[in-house]
Amino acid sequence: MAEQPGVGDDLSARERILTTAERLFAERGFDRTSTARIAAAAGVPHGLIFYHFKTKMDLLLAVTRGDRWSAVDDVVPPLAPGTALPPAVVALWQRMSAVLGEPSAARKIILQEAGAHPEIQARALEYQDRITAMVADYLARASESAAPGPAHEAAARLLTITAGLAPLIGPPGAAVIAPADLAELITAGLG
Repeated sequence: MAEQPGVGDDLSARERILTTAERLFAERGFDRTSTARIAAAAGVPHGLIFYHFKTKMDLLLAVTRGDRWSAVDDVVPPLAPGTALPPAVVALWQRMSAVLGEPSAARKIILQEAGAHPEIQARALEYQDRITAMVADYLARASESAAPGPAHEAAARLLTITAGLAPLIGPPGAAVIAPADLAELITAGLG
């Protein structure tokens, strides 16, 4: 007989489903992971998945939801008043490389599934836009601008894409592009 979700175990079962789905989707891919496999690995009745998530796609969207990406908030380092633009860019690149250089399970899923599922592609764009806005604001403050302008936004987009793709071409970290060289390029572009 299947267990009925209770008030006390509702959130923990839902979280177990999300955590297990995230791991399995990252390892096996969305299309090759059945909800039965997720239920078994999470230790919940199969029907409980559909109690919490109407469809398997709803489960995938919950796994890739922005509030599950806590590391995104740490992508921009603090900026001390009076910091010149070149050292600010070096610190930014080092932080972005550290945070984005180790793809989380949710980011792996987004990279794997964006081509096949338009909903996930939209999530990827939201994710990139959120980071780009934070980086553009940081660059504007570092260059003593009142607000980010088109050059800040272009530099932020370049940095965000590069940091996000860097793990695909080399080991994680800022070594893929020398921070000082990048700082010189960004400073020249914003100057």
